[in-house]
Amino acid sequence: MKKIILTTLMLGAFLAAISQSKYITQKGFISFFSRTPIEDISADNNEVGSIINTETGEMIFKLKMTNFQFEKKLMQQHFNENYVESDKFPTSSFKGFITNNEQVDYTTQGSYSVYVEGDLTIHGVTNRVQIPGTIEVTPDGLKAFSKFIIKPADYDIKIPKIVRNKIAREMEITVKMDYTPM
Repeated sequence: MKKIILTTLMLGAFLAAISQSKYITQKGFISFFSRTPIEDISADNNEVGSIINTETGEMIFKLKMTNFQFEKKLMQQHFNENYVESDKFPTSSFKGFITNNEQVDYTTQGSYSVYVEGDLTIHGVTNRVQIPGTIEVTPDGLKAFSKFIIKPADYDIKIPKIVRNKIAREMEITVKMDYTPM
């Protein structure tokens, strides 16, 4: 009887440890910002799905391009129809790893600088990227933050000459995630 109880407790602890190693969000935030002398363009997406496996450091993000919201509806229409071609390429994704995962103590509250490396796919084009970020361990889960630059040209996004001066050659990307245990 003691062996059965001990085995049950050990199995329960093991399963709890496994479940605590994965964190998820369906309401993550990604925005982009383009500054030019003529016009600033920004858009927010508050429906980003993401998972972190703290045991392996694996991170996955996926988002629908049509979920980006612009201040001007015409910008949103041009973004989806002419630039990212959301009908052909409806999603963007990232799959990679926290390269310094062993430096993050997921059992201790605090803020940790991390580096993430992986494959970023936008507009059907995949590029290997290295991105700095921060992970904050909180009583409720994890928070992740990053700010980095991408170039639309690197993802085969064509900007017509007629609007070339209104759209920057580089976009500032901001990522904010609030993860809860799976």
